[in-house]
Amino acid sequence: MVPKIVPVHYPRAYQANALVRAPLKLTHVEARIFALALGCIHQDQTELPGISIPLSRVITQKKGGSVYETIRDACRSLMSKVVSIESQTGNKKRFTAYSIISYIDLNEGTGYLTGNFAPEIKPFLLQLAEQYTHVEIETLLTLKSAHAHRLYWLLKSWDDVGLWEVEFDALRKQVLGDDNDVTYTLFYDFKRYVLEPALRELDSLGWAVTYEPVKDGKKVKGVRFSIPKPLNRLKSEDSPAPAAPTKTTGRSRPAEKQMSLSLQTELPTLQQRLTTRLQKLKMTEAQIEHVLSFMGDDEAKIARLMKVSHPLLRDFEAGNKVFDNLGGVTTNLLKTEFPGLYPTLK
Repeated sequence: MVPKIVPVHYPRAYQANALVRAPLKLTHVEARIFALALGCIHQDQTELPGISIPLSRVITQKKGGSVYETIRDACRSLMSKVVSIESQTGNKKRFTAYSIISYIDLNEGTGYLTGNFAPEIKPFLLQLAEQYTHVEIETLLTLKSAHAHRLYWLLKSWDDVGLWEVEFDALRKQVLGDDNDVTYTLFYDFKRYVLEPALRELDSLGWAVTYEPVKDGKKVKGVRFSIPKPLNRLKSEDSPAPAAPTKTTGRSRPAEKQMSLSLQTELPTLQQRLTTRLQKLKMTEAQIEHVLSFMGDDEAKIARLMKVSHPLLRDFEAGNKVFDNLGGVTTNLLKTEFPGLYPTLK
């Protein structure tokens, strides 16, 4: 008898920030399927694995109608989803569109939904060394709305910064998709039916994200979020990473090495954020330790560094500027802002 192959599922989902922040509209069932599909991936793998999800994990409670038909409709819609990523180098713009899923098979007989990710999406999902976001899948599955799913991913991608200011139209497209020009176009409606209900869901998880409208006269032109460190992230960083599949020959994930600074687990929250920020800005461990030593527990200094370095990180991650040596640019910025950091020898 051929032994039954049991699919492996991992507790964390990973996406490159470029994918997280691209406009994408999902229904609640589609968002659950996508989250569970991401749970089939381990970051040590060298190729995207197949998707294999128990149908019982997609919809846990029947609320009328056919569960099969609901999942089938979600699968059909997911097959048509395209994410567009736009970037700019100098004055040259670039637009690229990606499919997410290339194949889905829904089988009531086996009780599984299987399929494949589109191969072109691999760089945004696998072996992510920088500019990525990870979340706990079980946390995602507790969310009751598609808007909360999208906002959770978006806010998590900025939680190391602690602040995210975004134009209203851009936020609306990120949550509702870039092909929707008619729904919740007024900030009052978006706030009432999308933003505040989603934030209430996040608050129920113990993540008290707050926001304030950014106005131009009486018109709301943007939203500024204040993002505390999520409680579940503090727990997850203390937990060991899931074991890699036995047949995988991929190298150790660089990102795990990036987060292994020996001071990390003993630092206060502000210094944890500072460490992560400097790592993303490509400073070496020795440089980071020097900065941490200089900053000490001075909250005002740390907050100032986070503020002055935020535009640099934003330009780098958004692709607004090309940096030959981001770590060097960061060091020069810190020399200017903190003259005592690198005292001049006399």
